[in-house]
Amino acid sequence: MIEYLKVIGVGKRGAKDLTNEQAYNAEKSIIDREATDLQVGAFWSAIRNKYASIDELKGFIKAHRENTDFLKTDIKPLDIAINYDGKNRTVHILPASIFIAAAAGAFIGGHGAEDVPSKYGVSYHQILEKMGCKTPTRKETVLKTLENTGFGFYHQKIFNRKLYDLLPKRKEFGLRTYHNTIERMLNPYQTDKMITGVSHPPYIQKYFDLAKYVGFERITVFKSLEGGVEPFPNHETHVFINKKEITVYPEGIKKEYILRKLTPQENAKICLDILKNQDENYVPFAILTSAILLIAYGTADTVEEGKELSEESLKSGKAYSRFNLYRELSHS
Repeated sequence: MIEYLKVIGVGKRGAKDLTNEQAYNAEKSIIDREATDLQVGAFWSAIRNKYASIDELKGFIKAHRENTDFLKTDIKPLDIAINYDGKNRTVHILPASIFIAAAAGAFIGGHGAEDVPSKYGVSYHQILEKMGCKTPTRKETVLKTLENTGFGFYHQKIFNRKLYDLLPKRKEFGLRTYHNTIERMLNPYQTDKMITGVSHPPYIQKYFDLAKYVGFERITVFKSLEGGVEPFPNHETHVFINKKEITVYPEGIKKEYILRKLTPQENAKICLDILKNQDENYVPFAILTSAILLIAYGTADTVEEGKELSEESLKSGKAYSRFNLYRELSHS
């Protein structure tokens, strides 16, 4: 590790990027517990100070993909590759939108963990737990829910235990590390399509590059609400699918309902009410988010088509039926 610190840890003027191979070897030494805690902290700080290059990120990803237990299935779901550190300022609508989109024809694969620095926000799978679901603890359950309901959630501690075991060190470090970027780009479903959100527009190209590296072909990236995959409720959202741009407008959405912090229990009730067709205030936001998922998956070509499919899925009760089946199977 010392040889790599001498490359990246000599100040802003003297610091250089690691090669792809050097980044891979450095991350391997961290994963395999060969580097000391002091060396790991110094390495993470140095990378933060200079920013990780694309080649470095690819090297880090390569090291962790070697330890990833990929889900074997003929289904090619839409990988929801969003921040593991969750949200802490706005409403989670994704737990409802996932099942609306699934009942409209999409297969969706989620993955994540909880209590992740530096935001330590609430993840959408924690909202699902408050809705009565259980986060699967076995790979077989993930596959079963994906095949039968159109949605599966693969927890990091199942598909990459060594990466999950770095969480205590990351919490002790306290700041965002490059793991916040690479952990959502491991493609544990080995699929060809993904959707992700970024907080800053300059990161859009970075995620296109990383997505191609891990095998994604249909890539959807956009600046989004808290780095999730929900659009902005107060102004237009520009969604990029490969080289195509779609502008999404928040028609009928009341921003005051979305731009506020709720408890997980309150958020869970909202999502359940949406799926039961017992809500009016949040439905437009759930429908629009579902439409984006359908476009990213390839079921819809336009926002209007995606919204039409989503509205039929919700009003017919199909979305709620999918959710109920998922809730039942998640406990198996």
